[in-house]
Amino acid sequence: MMLRNIAKTSNVFAKPKFPEKFKGTILEKWADYWKNLFIDYRQMFQDLRSDVQEQPRKAFIWATGLTTIYALVRNNPKEIDFQDYLKQMSNEVILVSEECLNRKSIEHIRYLNRCSNEGVIHYKNFGIASVIYVTDINDSCDLYKSQCSYLKPTLLSFPSRVIDIGMFGKWWNIYIKTTNYDVNL
Repeated sequence: MMLRNIAKTSNVFAKPKFPEKFKGTILEKWADYWKNLFIDYRQMFQDLRSDVQEQPRKAFIWATGLTTIYALVRNNPKEIDFQDYLKQMSNEVILVSEECLNRKSIEHIRYLNRCSNEGVIHYKNFGIASVIYVTDINDSCDLYKSQCSYLKPTLLSFPSRVIDIGMFGKWWNIYIKTTNYDVNL
């Protein structure tokens, strides 16, 4: 409906009537700019409407893809979400007796807490997904090992340092590993 209204609009900005004292000034240039911008967007919407009518399947695929990307970006978890979930799981584990705890879940939670306390957990946002990874040394550490370029981790070792991936508003590795934390296997 909106596209039809845009297509039917008459050329409202065809000839703005300026008094002689405004001819050749910045106001006339500003009016021309907005007139041309309106014409360009009107033409773009007309082209979009004709493309959607000619190829509805392609338009559906594009709309679905763009909507999916928007949803991924919108629901991308942040580092604070990871820290909150880790604290929540640590608090829930305390309430369960030692005999009932799943050892793998507890070891993972303790490892993450230790890394968090040492300050070696880092967060990277890739737009549609986020990554939590571990480094050897804290950023505030000023040892030779942290400054020497030969001792820094390579790009090939990055996948082994990743401890969690966040998508759809959830950190998946910690969620999977702590789902049955109260079931001793």
